[in-house]
Amino acid sequence: MKIKIDRLKEGDNQIRFEEDSIMSLNIEDYEIVSGTGLTLNVIRNNSYLHITGSNNITVKEYCDRCGDEYTPDIEIEIDYVFHLGDEKRGNSDNLEIIRPEENDGYLIFDQYYIETFYLSLPLKKLCSGSCKGLCSQCGKNLNEGPCTCSKDETIDPRWEKLAEIAKKQK
Repeated sequence: MKIKIDRLKEGDNQIRFEEDSIMSLNIEDYEIVSGTGLTLNVIRNNSYLHITGSNNITVKEYCDRCGDEYTPDIEIEIDYVFHLGDEKRGNSDNLEIIRPEENDGYLIFDQYYIETFYLSLPLKKLCSGSCKGLCSQCGKNLNEGPCTCSKDETIDPRWEKLAEIAKKQK
């Protein structure tokens, strides 16, 4: 996904990337199943670019509790501010500084989209909010039904006395 900087006029601009551009991205450890096109709103003000936009993609994922494969929809919300030129004029802590001459006048947006994708991922990947996970003794997927393991938990011998105290208090 390339943005030709010198073609951007002062003020508001819109750039559209089709679904194929999103699907062709190489996102490490993730397979994109489907996605929507991406429309970026680019505001050019002197030597600054403010780029915003959003789209949805569906990826192949594995549940953290049960290990089953599922395909969540992930909303990508893009919001970047770029400074064109040297570091002297911009505060490098708040802005991404780009030099258009380094890429033949293009801003290569792939890496920024991928970065936003990773930041959009949920911290805990669950196939559903009610996922029961796996049995800690036999490993059966409890979403498919109960297992035949004994319901009595085996207690670590170091914690037996504490378990006895807890039973007495009930």
